[in-house]
Amino acid sequence: MLRRFRQLYGDGGVTILRAPARINILGEHVDYVSYLPTASLPFGSREHEMVMLFRANDGGEMRGASMNERFAPFEFALSERVAVGSSGQSWEEFVFNRPLPAPHWCNYVKGAVCFAQWKYGARIARGFDFLINSTIPANSGASSSSALVVLAGAAIRQVNQIEYELSDLARDSSQAEWFLGTRGGALDHTAICLAKQGHAIHLSYADNRADPVPLPLEPFRWVTFFSHPADKGREVMLAYNERAAVSRLLVPAVLETVGGTDALPQAVTLAEVARLYPAAFTECQRAFPALVVERSSRPLKLRDRALHHAGEVKRVAHAVALLRGIQKKSQAETAMRMLGQLITESHVSLRDLYEVSTPAIEQLVEVIRTDDQVYGARVMGGGFGGNVLALTHAKNVTRLLDRVQREFYQPQGRDGVREGAVMISTPGDGLSAVEI
Repeated sequence: MLRRFRQLYGDGGVTILRAPARINILGEHVDYVSYLPTASLPFGSREHEMVMLFRANDGGEMRGASMNERFAPFEFALSERVAVGSSGQSWEEFVFNRPLPAPHWCNYVKGAVCFAQWKYGARIARGFDFLINSTIPANSGASSSSALVVLAGAAIRQVNQIEYELSDLARDSSQAEWFLGTRGGALDHTAICLAKQGHAIHLSYADNRADPVPLPLEPFRWVTFFSHPADKGREVMLAYNERAAVSRLLVPAVLETVGGTDALPQAVTLAEVARLYPAAFTECQRAFPALVVERSSRPLKLRDRALHHAGEVKRVAHAVALLRGIQKKSQAETAMRMLGQLITESHVSLRDLYEVSTPAIEQLVEVIRTDDQVYGARVMGGGFGGNVLALTHAKNVTRLLDRVQREFYQPQGRDGVREGAVMISTPGDGLSAVEI
């Protein structure tokens, strides 16, 4: 990477940052819920990461490249985005009231830089040149995009000598990613920033707490299998934002009148919301304008989404109690098997109540579950493609990989391990500098 960096940008010192792949055990699609005290339980992969080499430049330029030739180099000037900081708009108003940018990996960097300009104004005067390398499959549900946003956000602050707390960087990065049109929460970015070796992180969104929970290293392995790229086209973005709007605005508005989750209607249209809950509709227009325009008459599911949220809350709480209850090594096996059952329950909920699975994901999950040494498996991340997470014994990893290669990858003409579609992880540290 150093040789390539110098070929691109010339000699001189470089700074290196590392961001881990985010592995989320439980608590999926709950980091943007507003009406319920939700939580997640992720960790950072010790073995899989995105690394960024960067160096400040004084020309106000952003120049980026990847070791993966599929991602073409790009550049843009800081001056292209300065207007955001002086426009008087909130960040929310800016990102959700403009045409979506054409798909390109540069948008994750632009989002991080643009947010920093909006937050810090003229203090963002220097750009930087960078090169990345990653062992996190793109569009896989293991947060490669969020890792890039976090790295770019850290780098733009460092080259402009802006001190920051990791927890603040995580929150900023989650909003910076709205630049691409989705309105997700801070799960990925917080896990990437605050992960701790040998631990999961219990993220409590109601009070912004992030508490380490001991996670047994041995003899367990977390294996993710990449099925197919998560579709990030317009229809899926609308589907994702629909779930965010339901969770943040519509369910809480309806709950005020019906008194409980069980009394929620199965679905509601935005036209009905406009008539019955005008304040919620106005906020929806402001925060999700494309959704209001394109899905005004389509029924939006409420009860199933709320049941998923409530189920994930219970599963995360149960998992934390299980892990904290391990007092000696002999108790770990039983606790991890029970944790595996919770993971499998989460998949059923994501498939049936949240509807973010796909036929390929279901095929992959079925192949994995036929192995009796797999404790649990589920789709991980935003869904609509991506990774399946499996918890298994370290001695079973080779057998499991052989099974998935034979029954899932090989019929597609793929070699899962060789193409980098398989990640084997144990819990490691979060965002950190790399010394050379």
